[in-house]
Order: sequence, then C-alpha cells, then structure tokens
Amino acid sequence: MFDIGFSELVLVFIVGLVVLGPQRLPVAIRTVMGWVRTIRGLAANVQNELAQELKLQELQESIKKAEALNLSQLSPELSKTVAELKESAQKMQADLADAKGEIQALTDDQVTEIQRNIEQESQALQAEATLQTEEHKLPLADTRLSPAEIAEQAEADEENLSAYYPPDDDLAQSPPTKQDNA
Repeated sequence: MFDIGFSELVLVFIVGLVVLGPQRLPVAIRTVMGWVRTIRGLAANVQNELAQELKLQELQESIKKAEALNLSQLSPELSKTVAELKESAQKMQADLADAKGEIQALTDDQVTEIQRNIEQESQALQAEATLQTEEHKLPLADTRLSPAEIAEQAEADEENLSAYYPPDDDLAQSPPTKQDNA
C-alpha cells in the first residue's frame, strides 16, 4: 500500500521522539497501533461482507436464469438443485443480515472506544501540562504589604545586591596626591 522503507521509519521515529519526548512516545505508538488494528479489522469485515454480497448476487442471477428457462421442463434432479439453491440463497441472505447487524454493533463499539481513549489521553495530557505549569509558577503573596514593609524589603534587597556587586577598586581608593607623585 505505502512504500515506506527503513530510513523513512527511522526518520518518523526520530521526529516523534523530538516532538513527543521519550515519556509520551510509547503511549502514542500504542495508541496509533490500536487505531491501525481497529481499521484493519473494519476493512476485513467490509471485505467479507462484500464477498458475501457478490456470492448472493451470483446465486440470485443463476436462479433467475434457471427460472427463465422454464422450470417445468427441467429434470427432477435440476429442479431439486434449484430448490436447494433458493434455500441456500435465503439462508445466506438471513446470515448476511445478522452479520451486518453484528458488524455495525462492533464498529459502533470500537468507534466509541477509540473516542473514549482519545478523550482520556487528552485529559491526561492536559493534566500533565497543568501540573508542569503549576510547578513553574511563582507563589503570589496572599496579603498586601504596607508601605513600611515595602521599604524594609527594598533595603534588604539592596543589601543582598551589594554582595553581588562589590564596590569598584578605583572608587574605594583615595585620589593620588602630589606627595605620592614626587
């Protein structure tokens, strides 16, 4: 169906690893493989149903041809065979209707299961993203500070900054005098 080689698969895997990350990549692969299995199963069911429909249609056409040849002129063996063909065609039609109902129910169940899995995964991803954003948020103060408290914090911040920015050596020394030059 698709002409995908090993190098393309490796490229898709690397892109998936970069985009999803090593934690979410196995979950994504399992989800995609589940979808692929479901789609293959649905395709096989549709193929089987179409094959049965074609067989049924061929049987009905041969019955109509036999009826057109005037069944009264047929030998007893052929008329017995035609009756058996009619019975088998009716049985196949009933079986096909039952199978169609079962396939429809299975298909609906699988679609709802896929939708439920997608919703669960999206909720898990949203919860994970929420947790990650909450971890990176800075806590906000619940109470407002008075102007005096703000001034105290500013002074404390200035003291903390002085540890990071030591005074310049040029400013700390006194300017040279004439005696120092002589």
